[in-house]
Amino acid sequence: MNITQMKYFITAAKCLNFTKAAEILFITQPALSRQIAAIEQELNMQLFIRTNRFVRLTPPAEVLLREFERIYDDYNLAIANARNSFQGLSGELNIGILEGMYVGDLFPGILKYLAEYYPNIKINLHTYSFNDLVKKLYQNELDIIFTLYFDLKDREMLRYKVIEHTKDHVVVHKDHRLANAKFVKLSDFKDDTIIMVSTEDSEESPRLILDACKTAGFTPNVRFASSLSEEMLWVEAGVGVCILDSRNLLYSNPSVRFLEVESLSDPSLTMAWHENNYNPMKKIFIENFALDHPLKD
Repeated sequence: MNITQMKYFITAAKCLNFTKAAEILFITQPALSRQIAAIEQELNMQLFIRTNRFVRLTPPAEVLLREFERIYDDYNLAIANARNSFQGLSGELNIGILEGMYVGDLFPGILKYLAEYYPNIKINLHTYSFNDLVKKLYQNELDIIFTLYFDLKDREMLRYKVIEHTKDHVVVHKDHRLANAKFVKLSDFKDDTIIMVSTEDSEESPRLILDACKTAGFTPNVRFASSLSEEMLWVEAGVGVCILDSRNLLYSNPSVRFLEVESLSDPSLTMAWHENNYNPMKKIFIENFALDHPLKD
């Protein structure tokens, strides 16, 4: 058995869903099933009980999961340490930030610290959409991401900490009829065009908004935007209204108003990382970031 097969087994065993595990591993479900079958044949033991209703680990598989996780972690840590053993800690740390999110107050302290104590580390800051952030995190193209809590809470093999509790607002142009309202209900906008990102950009965000509209008793007039940046531009132009959190860059824009509304989701600012990412700088970043910004569960 090789280290890749070990990774396949660990992922399948933790997900207990071969389709979901295959998506995380970026392989097809039949390919994953073949690899698991090959492992079972090599070890001469059944590892999974699979029916139409559930997938369950056998007792030997539960033992292997504990041991394989330890071996897999040790292997990746050994590789990371070996790469940095001769020239001191060096390399890159790739950080992804949700587009449209204001994080200017979060990074000065940690970036200054890293520049002083880890000058050989290249820090790359990128902005992406919801889906691209998570995809690149699973692919280890990003080491850490900053996004909204509702897009992370049910993801497999991701760890996260809330940085700041934020809430939803209805965002309208300053000339909108309700621009001066202190508090609004979602049903107040049943005749407005509600702009939201498409499902290609985020599966969760439009679903949450559409469900909230349904609960409020109406079917919204929807205009889908290809990205958060486009959504923000349409609202700034007065073409429609949208739902954004108070960390959005538009919050300080004088051409729009952020109106308080009943909670639609939990858009809290959240930092996340993949549990199988072994970049040694990831731990250093998280620990020192937390000194300036205490993390919440």
